[in-house]
Amino acid sequence: MFEVSDCISKVKTLNRRDLLIFLIPFIVFSLYLYVFNPGILAFDSYNQLHQIATGQFDSWHPFFHTFIEMLCLKVYGSPASVAVLQIVTFSAFWMIICKYNRDDSQKDKRTFAIQLAITLVIALIPINPIFSLNLQKDILFSYFLLMLCFMMEVLVDRRGNVGYSFAIVLSIVLAFIAQLRYNGMVLVLVFLVILAIWMYLKNTDIRLVALIPALTIVFILLIASLNIAYDVEEHRDDALCLMVGHMLADYDMNHKIDASDEAKLHKFVDKNKSIKYYNVLWKDPTRNNILHKDVWKEDKGTYIKMAIDYSFKHPMHFITYLLNAAPIVWQITRDADWQHANGGVYNTNNTGHRDGFYDKRNKTPAADFDNATSVNIGTPQYDALNNWVNFAKDNIVLDTIFDSPALYMYLAIIILAVLFWITRLRDLWLIYLPNLLNIAIVFVSIPAQLNRYLYPNLLVCYLLVIILVGILIRRKAEAV
Repeated sequence: MFEVSDCISKVKTLNRRDLLIFLIPFIVFSLYLYVFNPGILAFDSYNQLHQIATGQFDSWHPFFHTFIEMLCLKVYGSPASVAVLQIVTFSAFWMIICKYNRDDSQKDKRTFAIQLAITLVIALIPINPIFSLNLQKDILFSYFLLMLCFMMEVLVDRRGNVGYSFAIVLSIVLAFIAQLRYNGMVLVLVFLVILAIWMYLKNTDIRLVALIPALTIVFILLIASLNIAYDVEEHRDDALCLMVGHMLADYDMNHKIDASDEAKLHKFVDKNKSIKYYNVLWKDPTRNNILHKDVWKEDKGTYIKMAIDYSFKHPMHFITYLLNAAPIVWQITRDADWQHANGGVYNTNNTGHRDGFYDKRNKTPAADFDNATSVNIGTPQYDALNNWVNFAKDNIVLDTIFDSPALYMYLAIIILAVLFWITRLRDLWLIYLPNLLNIAIVFVSIPAQLNRYLYPNLLVCYLLVIILVGILIRRKAEAV
């Protein structure tokens, strides 16, 4: 690492080592898919599958992800095709990362052996194969965020001096991140500003500094045009409505609201239902029971101002509220009341989510894949694997070691500090910047309670471990 080299040619020619690195996660994840065929489908997954089956699309979920699923189903008419895409995507990205961080020309056996061992461990950690089968948008988003962090490693290596082919690939990755998850757009826009400033300060060719954001915006617009082409109906919750309402419900129950504000507040936030349903860690009770969304639509500004005013009036409570609403960001172990942190991920029996979608929405399946559920449930192999992954989730030690996003965030910071101490390279922060932005966005997108939102924490930590191993072995070899 940290030598100016042609990274494109370095990852262009594949060899047997690359194939082994690729095959380890591919085979292990595929075995999980064989057992949990056709994948792990949440309530959201059935929503998207039903849209594809009927040809009536809406923006409840980013249409780009629904479009990708639709393409997979055209190739093979089962949700398993989406899981295969995710398995191949992770395996390929990981192979590229490992190849870049070792020197095959020098017969570097030690680095390869350690990479092989790390890859096997990653493949065997239950959350990784389980997530590869999870058909929600956050998984592909996480894989592309990992790729973005890797591309920042390459950019740091080259001191900002990259070619146009690199800029095009980087712009495509950024566009995918922006369109795979709604808050990805915020992440990408902030990242582009910081990246442009960094590249300018590194005396990068000004044409390249301008080209990356320009291409990214073009690719984002091209992807967004799919919404027009497929007549996607605007139909999703106002996220700001939920965030403001959730915050005001908390303030209403914990602080004296001024008389002038109280009547206005209770038009939007139902006082009695807040007492009955409010949960600082879970948004659905607030969204479904507590808020009067028609009032919000008529007078958004009043309630946004109210939330800001009371946050300034009670700054310590505001900070406490954020911490309580997003413990998954900073707290290493789960409390007993930390709801939905990863339980939904390990719900490998799709029947509950399927029935919940059709019962609540009063819909009839329109195609076979629209009604898909676990085909092997009840078999010995299903029970054995299912018992293992749920044991790992329910055991506090294994759950922390395998699943805790906060633990991997802290580990990544420690590894970055070690890398800086070894290399004295100040620009290392750029490698972690995309994930840091994702953490910040999740933290303020209260309430935040799902592991999949912060799955990149684990993946980027794995990347930093691979970088550290490559540097330590090379430094040791140079010292001999």
